[in-house]
Amino acid sequence: MQNRIKEKLAANTPAFGAQLRFASPAIAELFGHSGFDYLVIDTEHAPQTSPGIQAQLQAIGNTPATPVVRLSRVDEEQIRLYLDMGAMGILAPFINTAEQAEAGARACRYPPIGIRGFGPHRASQYGLNTEEYFSTINDQVLFIGLIETAEAVDNIDEILAVEGFDSFIIGPVDLSISLGVAFDYESQVFQDAQAKLADAARRSGKPAGIGVYRPAFEALSLQRAIDDGFSLILAGGDEPFLTVGCQQLAQIRAGLEY
Repeated sequence: MQNRIKEKLAANTPAFGAQLRFASPAIAELFGHSGFDYLVIDTEHAPQTSPGIQAQLQAIGNTPATPVVRLSRVDEEQIRLYLDMGAMGILAPFINTAEQAEAGARACRYPPIGIRGFGPHRASQYGLNTEEYFSTINDQVLFIGLIETAEAVDNIDEILAVEGFDSFIIGPVDLSISLGVAFDYESQVFQDAQAKLADAARRSGKPAGIGVYRPAFEALSLQRAIDDGFSLILAGGDEPFLTVGCQQLAQIRAGLEY
């Protein structure tokens, strides 16, 4: 069982992902076939259900993309359920302390390094691949934290020092709000925080990630993220792509003569 995110990062190549909120297996499958390295099923800001999440995981499983589930909080039961369904990574919001990072990392792994209870139904091919799954998943699963507050920026060295905390993704909107510069990503205070996070990741030997949600179609935005030291890039998703497409059509229509 391979994790494409780990493969890309091990090859010093950025891993590009997208976020899914519309709970559509067809959309998940389309995104998976379109070249994304990983897909994040967002259960924090979208009305997802457990059967719907599993259907999306099954759809992504038909593609080369690695499936990740975004939690509503660090929760041992949520983590266990989504990993048992077949997720290969967990993305947790508002990781502000090393203690929170450790709790999530341990919940993702089986003993002796973690506390995950055993019962991987779909993840182990419904019992057809149980021993191989158990022997490999601790090394393949990823626990990733969203860095979204000034507190997290202050604690980033301690967070990155946690064993099993694999990486982080900056949540730019919430971080800008926490820093008192809402939506102003070019402000000096935001840029300083971003640079501090990237530098801490370099020192720790762990990859740094960032969300580039809009404008997600601009190559310049993605290139800038790479140049700034980020290799785990969350670039848009079903909701912003559809929004931008609708806006573009509205602009075209406004320019028509009829």
